[in-house]
Amino acid sequence: MRRCQKILLGTLCAGVLLGGIGTGISLVEFSSLEYAGERIVGEVRMETKTLEVEIDPEEGRWGLSDNMPWAAEMSVEADETVPENTVRFQVEYNAAKVTPQAETFVYTSEYWDENNEYVEEARPLVELYCIWEDHEDDMKLFMEVKDEFLADLKEGKLASYQSAPYVQSVDIRINPANEDDVDFF
Repeated sequence: MRRCQKILLGTLCAGVLLGGIGTGISLVEFSSLEYAGERIVGEVRMETKTLEVEIDPEEGRWGLSDNMPWAAEMSVEADETVPENTVRFQVEYNAAKVTPQAETFVYTSEYWDENNEYVEEARPLVELYCIWEDHEDDMKLFMEVKDEFLADLKEGKLASYQSAPYVQSVDIRINPANEDDVDFF
């Protein structure tokens, strides 16, 4: 019995020693890695498209919806080169993933007010949205990231892998005469 305990104790000590050596080697290897920055994974075909939408000030104040599901840089400015009663969008986007579209519509809001009366409000809106063209295979994208990750690891580097952007920037321009006809929300 005593001999079996010594063998088990020796095996335990050897396991702890080997585990400590492995941990030390892993820490040394990990601390020698360098950061390689951001890497874009997936197809990137950046294009710029200008979209114009007519608005009618007679219909009331137009709401400009920022219902954009992308982290795009946005800017709004008055520009005298834009025709009156027009909203111009200049969109820099990834044509491999999306196609931008702009349209006007009337949003109808229905609710009961504090006097328990039914209220229906119509509000004209201008909306910029995208039709998704993204037909990427997730497994293909995963394997591409894996290959880049392993190649970077062999070089002693780690990087941040980002999916290709959908929309880079959106510049919205309106004629100065229409600044009071458009609300930005």
